[in-house]
Parts: sequence; C-alpha cells; structure tokens
Amino acid sequence: MPPAWKQWVVKCLLSGTAVPTIVTTLAENGFSPDTIKKVLGANLPTNYQFSPSSSFYEKLAKSAIARVEQAKPLAEPSDIQLFSYDDFLSSQECDDIVALTKDKLAPSKLAGAASADDIRTSSTCELAFLGNKLVKDVDNRIVSTLSLGVGEGEVIQAQHYNVGEYYKPHYDFFPPGSPQYKAHCLSRGQRTWTCMIYLNDECDGGHTRFTKLDIAVKPKKGMALFWNNLLPSGDPNLNSIHFAEPVTRGHKTVITKWFRTKN
Repeated sequence: MPPAWKQWVVKCLLSGTAVPTIVTTLAENGFSPDTIKKVLGANLPTNYQFSPSSSFYEKLAKSAIARVEQAKPLAEPSDIQLFSYDDFLSSQECDDIVALTKDKLAPSKLAGAASADDIRTSSTCELAFLGNKLVKDVDNRIVSTLSLGVGEGEVIQAQHYNVGEYYKPHYDFFPPGSPQYKAHCLSRGQRTWTCMIYLNDECDGGHTRFTKLDIAVKPKKGMALFWNNLLPSGDPNLNSIHFAEPVTRGHKTVITKWFRTKN
C-alpha cells in the first residue's frame, strides 16, 4: 500500500472513523482483503466479511485454462499463471480478422488517454464494434476457455505494429489507490486475466517479453497467451509486467481481451 494511503488510514483511525467505512473506501480503491487486513491489524474484527472476499480472488486464480490439455504453462505458478495455446485460431480465422482491421486502425491509447510516443506506438481497431460474427465467436471462445464467470464485458481489440513500433514494459492492471484505478475501475473492477492472440508471424522481433521473469514469446500465428495479472490474494502480480518488443521486419497484429472483477 502506498505511504499516502497508510497515512490516510492512520488519520481515519485517530479521528474515530468507523472501521467499516475505512474498509469500504480501501476496497473501492482496489486494495485486496489481505492488504486491508495488514494495514488495519487489530482494528479489524477477526470475523469481518469482505466484499469481494478472499475466496473470490482465489476462484479467479483457478481458471479453467489450467485444465485445458492444449494449454502449456510457461512459468512456475508461484511466479505467474501464464499459458500458451497453439492453434487457438485457425490460419483462415487469423487472416479474416486481419482483413477486418484494414482502414479501421487508429493510434493506440494508454489508460484512456492518447498514448505518449515513447510508451506505445501501435494502432488499435475496436473489433467488438464491427458487429462481425467471427469476432463474436472468438470473443465467446476466449470467455469459455477461461470460464471465469465474471468481468467478461471489456471489448475485444486488435493491435497492429509496424516496423519499429512497440509497447514499453507495462502492467495491464491498474495500481490500487491510483488516479488510474479511480478513473477506470470503480464501475468495472480491476483487470484480472489477459488473453492475447497472434494473428500473424511473418515478422522479426515483436516478442512479448515478461521482463521480470526473462520469458520471451515469439509471435506464432493462431497462438494465444493467457495470463493472470493478479495474485490469488487479489493483489497485483508485479511479475506480470511485459513488453511488446519492437518489430524489426514485417508487421505484427494481435487480438487482446482483458477481464475484470465486475460485470
């Protein structure tokens, strides 16, 4: 928890603010039950009922993807839940979706604002707004593969990277207690799982690198990556930081879908 929030908790306790009021505010700003318990200590009743509860986050960490035969774990589960899934889309499905994005790409945005050139330089197509049956089928396939049962509504997107384009190391979650969390998560909840699908592989570079784990995934047409941005406790997993490395030849197009803690 950031120092400013710890100071806020102390100030509230000293001023006599009711503990449930403090807990509600902390939870609304993205702090997990474990984090709230630690900061409140003995001030929190031992039988306090959190919403969402610790078991809610534990359930999110038990996604069906771990039981899918085609899904290959790429890391130790204690580091991150990260899976690859070959041939998640057929070659023809990939080609058809790439064709849909033609003339519909716009500069990618970052956390709801225009992206700074030194952070992200790709282009984005909001596939969900095209009303295309294949896009809807792919969206449903992603949802079914994870079977989380919550937070499935964030729209599916395509991102396109030309030579030299990249997305610097970043997290998909929004930091608890931050202005970004308040702007993007109050109604929809925190981001949980990410699914990313490579639609082509006629390129050099463009690897997806998990920088803290030194895991680099080479683009492979039709392959999906699934990873959980949170720990089973509901706290952000700092090992989920990842980097879309610059494309050095050709181009790269991917699909991305994020999941949330609220519907």
